[in-house]
Amino acid sequence: MPIRYALFLLAACACTAQPLIVKPAQPGKYIAANGRRAALLGFEDGSLEAWVFPIKLLRGFRLSVYVDQALDPLPLSELVETAEIRPHAATLVHAHPAFTLRQTWTASPDKPVAAVLLDVETSRPLRFRVTFTPEMQPMWPASFGGTSTSWDAKSGVLTFTEGQRRFRPVIGSPAFRRVSEQVGHQLPERTVSVEFDLEGSGAVPILFAASRKDYDEAVQAPERILLDAEARFRAFFGRTAELAWAPFSEAYDWARAAIERGWACNEGVGCGLVAGWAPSGASQRPGFGWHFGGDTMMSVWAMLDYGDFEGARAALDFLLERQRADGKIMHEWTQSAALLDWPSYPYGYYHADTTPLFLHTAELFLRQTGDRQWLEQHWPQLERAWRYTLTMRDGDGLLSNLKGGAAAVETGALSGKVARDVYLQGVWLAGLRGWARLARWKGAETEALEAGKMLAEARAAAERWFVPGPGVFAFAELRDGTRYEANSAWQAMLVSEGGIRAGLARRAAAAMASPKLMTPWGARLFATDSPYYNPLGYNDGSVWPFVTSQVLLALLRHGQAPAALAALDGLRQATGLAGAGFLAEYFSGDRLAPGPRAVPHQLFSSIALIHPLFAGVLGLAPDAMAGRLEVAPQLHCGSAPLMLRGYRVGDALLDAEFHPGRPNRVDVQLRSGKLGVHVQPGSCFDPLPPRRLSPGMRP
Repeated sequence: MPIRYALFLLAACACTAQPLIVKPAQPGKYIAANGRRAALLGFEDGSLEAWVFPIKLLRGFRLSVYVDQALDPLPLSELVETAEIRPHAATLVHAHPAFTLRQTWTASPDKPVAAVLLDVETSRPLRFRVTFTPEMQPMWPASFGGTSTSWDAKSGVLTFTEGQRRFRPVIGSPAFRRVSEQVGHQLPERTVSVEFDLEGSGAVPILFAASRKDYDEAVQAPERILLDAEARFRAFFGRTAELAWAPFSEAYDWARAAIERGWACNEGVGCGLVAGWAPSGASQRPGFGWHFGGDTMMSVWAMLDYGDFEGARAALDFLLERQRADGKIMHEWTQSAALLDWPSYPYGYYHADTTPLFLHTAELFLRQTGDRQWLEQHWPQLERAWRYTLTMRDGDGLLSNLKGGAAAVETGALSGKVARDVYLQGVWLAGLRGWARLARWKGAETEALEAGKMLAEARAAAERWFVPGPGVFAFAELRDGTRYEANSAWQAMLVSEGGIRAGLARRAAAAMASPKLMTPWGARLFATDSPYYNPLGYNDGSVWPFVTSQVLLALLRHGQAPAALAALDGLRQATGLAGAGFLAEYFSGDRLAPGPRAVPHQLFSSIALIHPLFAGVLGLAPDAMAGRLEVAPQLHCGSAPLMLRGYRVGDALLDAEFHPGRPNRVDVQLRSGKLGVHVQPGSCFDPLPPRRLSPGMRP
């Protein structure tokens, strides 16, 4: 392949205005290239696994090189020096006295093709070896039988297939010359090797594709994969809101890119947001790389904040397309659902919180977009969702986990012991309020009045969960009739969105700001003085950014803004600990380190750097259905000015500048559309002392 291709590749990577991280390579850190139909998931040592959704093509992909007359290849993982990370691509730079090699991972935005693009600068011939373990299996729990491979030596393409020959993905390169073996049936769990030679400097594309047709089309101009991926994110950043606020701007950019990288599509299931990505290793699920209802809705909150209305609508529609006949909203949906009877498995609808959470999210969607057509189109489904929530009610108007399923707890010390938890009640009050507003917007006044009465009853019942001594809302009523009254982050949804009495909310917010619950990088699920506290326990004391995001809103809305801003800055500093640009699924409650099995790229973690910022720090309360926007910022006095560009409310587009002071000054300029803007500037507050966090530190 000619050198001009390599030079063009370098130019393409350099021209982007997207966020960029350049850092020393750390072999254990996660990197990836995400397209909507294919992905490469791996680490900064250059190892990866390849997916063409919903199929895992291979794992353990590695490159090595023979230098001069060496009998054994030198692993490129030993030569990696630098990692260059962009939303659309990841580049690893390998240095050797005889050559420099740049390998760039990227994936097509819309086609089932991903690529490792090699750019080699050398003055002597080199021989390369690619090794990998073939997989050719769909995402769990589906499976194939009769898997096999065939090798086309002329074109350098290895084709995989399964017994019924419905799927025939490939790995190939015009440079490939020799393969170690091809397998006639049932692929072995051992390494396959492919070799190629370079006489001098040049570029080599290695492509992973869903079919030979997709490969043949992509190999004609492999640089287009990189250029199209870059164009996708350039357009995404151009059409979503820009935030300029030191030092949060970069974390905000990476957070919205992380959510955009969560789309996954295949012909059998369609297009929806997954919960998160991680290499699957020897298993068949890439982290949380299938579709989750609650995770999707939380991602939608952030998407609405930064103005991706089209994406938010598509994400919600994906959930509604899978709504159960009785109205319940799905909890999780595998990417391989079309290959098996997924509803016969117990996982699809086993959460109680997804349905009331959908009503809350639908309200947020309409308040931000003003999309009355969506309301009309989906009113029957929204009404079914509402009616389903009523089947989970107990006599006092609150919801039962025993009737609806899990909510806050899936594992850990309290697993199987909870009858009703506080998180479910917070979601329920938010959903009740949401339904009342949806009904009023639809003109269904009888339903709105009915929901209003239920909301008053449920609030009164939830307030009876308040424990005066510690000033917290009890976490749960247990099956044995006792209450678990530990201070927990799970009460935050009730405090931030439940509309409970201000005095109780302020006391609970003060308890959540306590060092027993709050670490510098976020809120523990349970305080250190709770009976079952475990800093590594998945549900017993670890720090979850998504739960922390709800705590931040509770703190900001109820008198604890300094603690909220400190924790938000801690989340900013925790970004990148598991993988550059990403905020991990959860962290230890004892030290700043990702949890033992934490997914490095978790979408609902990234929302913690967006939604509390928009809805809390900036105090943006849109109501596109009424054509107005309330602005009530909470900024500390030492904060730099904050500029927001391209914020969307309905058909209106506006810019805003926030200048902390006594009082704050907020300048709003309407670019287009009509919108009534009401600013409550308030005054700035004194921040907590800034704290620089480092990996492994203790609170």
